Amino acid sequence: MFGDGCAASVVCADPTGLALDRFRAALVPDMRQLITWKIRDLGFDMFLSGRAPGAISRGLESVAGAILDGASIQEMDLWAVHPGGRSVLDAVEQGLGLAPEALAVLRNVLEHYGNMSSATVMFVLASLLDTANTGERGCAMSFGPGLTAETMLFHK
Repeated sequence: MFGDGCAASVVCADPTGLALDRFRAALVPDMRQLITWKIRDLGFDMFLSGRAPGAISRGLESVAGAILDGASIQEMDLWAVHPGGRSVLDAVEQGLGLAPEALAVLRNVLEHYGNMSSATVMFVLASLLDTANTGERGCAMSFGPGLTAETMLFHK
């Protein structure tokens, strides 16, 4: 389930790779206790409630329009969701009404590398970079404290 990984990206004006279109944070109301981080003397203490996947699923239904900047879910060709676990991917799939194959790359990264915390979504983006076609649009997202969805729209 968990793994170690390291990732970096180069952001430049060259017309190669993935173009970053827009960033947005969405908050699922009244769910701040489901994912918490506390900074302590010896590092971070993270709490992830078993209720988080259900809240993510319900929350995505209500914020999908804002996350996608008015685009429809069907207009997105690529999904780069942080694969924190199978239940999180299932929740995103259900909340956005995605076909199972829409998250196949994510499930593959999770299976082969595990959850590497923040680096995981970069491994997903690297996989998509290798397989995406020019002009395809995508949405990346990760979930964090306060039950926020940090999102990025991009295209190849």
